[in-house]
Formats: sequence, C-alpha cells, structure tokens
Amino acid sequence: MRATGEHRGIAYSIPHNDNGIWHYQVHPKRDKLLAMRGRPQATAVEGYSSREAAIIAAQKAIDAWLERPSG
Repeated sequence: MRATGEHRGIAYSIPHNDNGIWHYQVHPKRDKLLAMRGRPQATAVEGYSSREAAIIAAQKAIDAWLERPSG
C-alpha cells in the first residue's frame, strides 16, 4: 500500500483507475483498530467522478469512524 495521504492519523489511498471512476481505500494501523471498536469503511462502495471527490469521501469516512463511540 502506498498512501496518498493521511487524515487525523489514518492513512488512505486513491488507487489509479482507467475508467474515470475514482475510489478510496482506508488503511488504519493495527493498533488503532485494536483501540477502537470496528473499523472505517475500508473501500468506497460508490465511485466518484474526480480524485478530489474520492479524497473528500475518504476523509469523511475516517471522521465518521473516529467520531463513533467506542465500546
């Protein structure tokens, strides 16, 4: 995995595409997974029309995961 960026300490990537549809992948560190219940939505279910939109969606998925109550 080669991270595209990091948001709130969680890495994410935007894989290259050949069809104009962009997706994201979230790559939380193992210790973060153990400390928090569940995990972020690892891969975008829907596609996005631009790389920038996929980055925003990845950051929102990370925010939603980190703001969810643990335990």
